[in-house]
Amino acid sequence: MQLPDRAPPRVTIRVVRVDFSVSDGTPTDVREEISTELQSRIFERDASTDYLNELANEIAEVRVMGALQNQGYFRAMATAKLAALWSDAKEISVAAAISASPGPQYRAGDIRIESADDIVPLEMPAEKLRDLIPLQRGELFDVERVRTGLRNLTAAYGRRGYVDMTVEPEFQIEDVDNTIDMVLKVDRQAQYRVGSVEFLGLSAATQAKLMKSLPKPGEIFDGTRLPEFFKVNRAILPSDVSGDDVKIKHDLKSKTVAILFDFRTCPRHPY
Repeated sequence: MQLPDRAPPRVTIRVVRVDFSVSDGTPTDVREEISTELQSRIFERDASTDYLNELANEIAEVRVMGALQNQGYFRAMATAKLAALWSDAKEISVAAAISASPGPQYRAGDIRIESADDIVPLEMPAEKLRDLIPLQRGELFDVERVRTGLRNLTAAYGRRGYVDMTVEPEFQIEDVDNTIDMVLKVDRQAQYRVGSVEFLGLSAATQAKLMKSLPKPGEIFDGTRLPEFFKVNRAILPSDVSGDDVKIKHDLKSKTVAILFDFRTCPRHPY
């Protein structure tokens, strides 16, 4: 039997100092937020890669720009460089030099939910869907709250069987009054029902108990119920179960899903 390849060596990176450019226009409170967040994290990377440059790009694009965009600086740009201060074979401490251009600060304007297809109606009233977006007119345009709204919309459609549903945001930026109007285009796609539910590695009696908390064949498939399934059945499921033990196969032609729970015990490696 061929042994699995060894995992590449990893290196731990700690940001111990954060310096902003003198000409940086980042507000003081956002600087403090970024500095605190970076210095409280431990980053791990593949030691065989150009991990310092990769992490610097991540810090600029995700940590710095993300923090600014959550404060309404929708067009923020940023760069970051990391300099090693101390290192050994497995750990390195770095200083982060950050330069950002926040740009204008925007507030939310009109937010609408529309169907991506003019002949396919929304599954729920637009007003009800709008309530799932935790951002109101006049508030700072917070990108993370927009993302939360997109997740809420996806979950709402997922509960109705539209597991392939997508949402495409369209932005209209008004620089005169520094507002952003947003239209969320919903493509609900196919609605799925449960085709089959199968268990491996469990007794018939246990399977019967578990089926009580699952959708039955023919019912609309609600994928959001799976986390609750593991929670409520913890006492009768194997102790090491996880979401990795369930496989869901979509059949677009029949618009059904096949759910397979594989709880068989994996044999231990002989070596």
